[in-house]
Amino acid sequence: MTPRIPPLHWDEIAARYMQLRDGLVQYANRLLGGDRHMAHDLVQETFKAAALQWETLRTRSEGIQRAWLYRVLKNKVFDQWGAARRCVESVSGQDMVSELETPRTAISNLLLQKCWKVIDSMPCAQRRVALLKWQGEWTNHEIAAHLDIAASTVRVHLRNARNTLVAELGDEVVFPSEWRDDGPGEEAAV
Repeated sequence: MTPRIPPLHWDEIAARYMQLRDGLVQYANRLLGGDRHMAHDLVQETFKAAALQWETLRTRSEGIQRAWLYRVLKNKVFDQWGAARRCVESVSGQDMVSELETPRTAISNLLLQKCWKVIDSMPCAQRRVALLKWQGEWTNHEIAAHLDIAASTVRVHLRNARNTLVAELGDEVVFPSEWRDDGPGEEAAV
């Protein structure tokens, strides 16, 4: 059972939240590479943690409270990164070669595994866009709306991700045309 926040502290916590929320959201948004929705969620979680510790925090100076909130928020962002990395590792870490696969399928699966590792090493915003596009099969407009960025920014991140994959893995990497936004065609090499 989750501990309850004592009602006598609600006003103090709400005042501190209103005072620091925007700065915390900007900080989390910057760390998350532009995911404003996740930034808001993590700020909420940070204030839940603060509320549960408020009996101790309220006796501290405003500067110490602020530092505590930013540190907890940063840790929550790092936890989020770790969760995203574990998700990618679980996909790329699967035994991708079975006895029933043909040599061509086995090679394709090994290339895919290498692709996920390269994507995992990309900058945060680029990695998020690439995962939403290529793993989640989202449209550019869905990604833009979810991350609260322009569709043109999504296209730039995808182009940079494709270029990184080609630079790391060579021209064997092929992208379906609907992932390229280049026009009609079944498949096109990058």
